[in-house]
Amino acid sequence: MIYKTYKYLQRKRLLVFMLGMIGTFLTANMTLAHSNLQKSEKLDIFEGLGGNFSLKSSRNHLASLKDYHGQVVVMFFGYTACPDTCPVTLVILKQVMEQLGKRGDEVQPLFITVDPKRDTPERMKTFLSSFHRNFIGLTGTKEEILEVAEKYGSAFMKNTTIDSESNYLMIHTGYVYLIDQLGQVRAIYPKDTEVKQIVQDIGGLLVSG
Repeated sequence: MIYKTYKYLQRKRLLVFMLGMIGTFLTANMTLAHSNLQKSEKLDIFEGLGGNFSLKSSRNHLASLKDYHGQVVVMFFGYTACPDTCPVTLVILKQVMEQLGKRGDEVQPLFITVDPKRDTPERMKTFLSSFHRNFIGLTGTKEEILEVAEKYGSAFMKNTTIDSESNYLMIHTGYVYLIDQLGQVRAIYPKDTEVKQIVQDIGGLLVSG
């Protein structure tokens, strides 16, 4: 009993430490875009953040960010078994797409899994289709996804307080990235960003692009 308690406390301390490291990493590498302080068509470019990558898509082909040049991309790191942040964010992005109407044809939402062990292309396809038909999931090896996450100042880790090989949770940053038609990061939205703000920013890029 004492050993189990000690083991739990060690895991909890590790979890707190890793969350602190994630916060420090994000603070050191980027500043969140507060789009309401500037006109959407004049959104800053996040120099040194982002870049091209290639991952396997939920439509069973190798997809690169460059494939979507000419479109506005909204990108999110998450996983299908997420109990809270991911479904909420995907509902927000669904509402964004609905409010864009026909302009949504010029926008591509991408969902990069942080749980490649469980999130197969087929599982992501089924999961994402329940939100919007245009959503595309992306996966790869853990190393490939970590490389992409690092490019975008994102981070994730397995929740070590749950000792299970199948019923575990992931800790991850929950930002949505707005990427313009040239593949440049133009805004980074925290989870409490209003739908109308994202729609406004996308509309500005569609007009200026």
